[in-house]
Amino acid sequence: MSLTHTRVQRLAVLACMSALAFVLMLFEFPVIPVVSYLKMDFSDLPVLIATWLYGPVAGIIVAAIKCLLHGLMYGMSVGELLGVLSNLLSSMSLLLPFAWFLRRGKGSLKRRLFFGGLWATVALTVVMSLLNYFVLTPAYMALWGWKPSLPLPELVAIGVVPFNLIKGILLSLIFGFLAWSLRDWVAARLDR
Repeated sequence: MSLTHTRVQRLAVLACMSALAFVLMLFEFPVIPVVSYLKMDFSDLPVLIATWLYGPVAGIIVAAIKCLLHGLMYGMSVGELLGVLSNLLSSMSLLLPFAWFLRRGKGSLKRRLFFGGLWATVALTVVMSLLNYFVLTPAYMALWGWKPSLPLPELVAIGVVPFNLIKGILLSLIFGFLAWSLRDWVAARLDR
């Protein structure tokens, strides 16, 4: 396979993964009533697949494109930009631990997926909890005069932490199942 063909193929896969991530981002639903504004979606699955196939830079590109498309569709207001930035940081929190364990981790694919999922969930929970505590929630409170129903530390502890744990575990399980199911097909494609 020529180098040009490989690059075109990679660009096509990244474009498809970005489009799929954007479409999946549209199907969101609340998980925890206390923080119903935090919504679960499965747009990080194509991000993780691109990361698995081509590395963390590819995953970051897919995450950035899905966020850019979402911002263009819904407008570039301050609130939308905060949400898009939050989503991008959330995606990166997931993909970087997975990328490390998938590329450099020791042991079988199952073991690397397990530890990648474990550390991705921890990273997602820590990063998004700190971001919500220090940046996002105070920004929403300042911009729109929003008053949360609970004090900020309790809101993060009761809402944000469990939401991100659920999100990280669910995405890790689904991605692990997909990666395990497609492992032979991906290995055959990447070895060409």
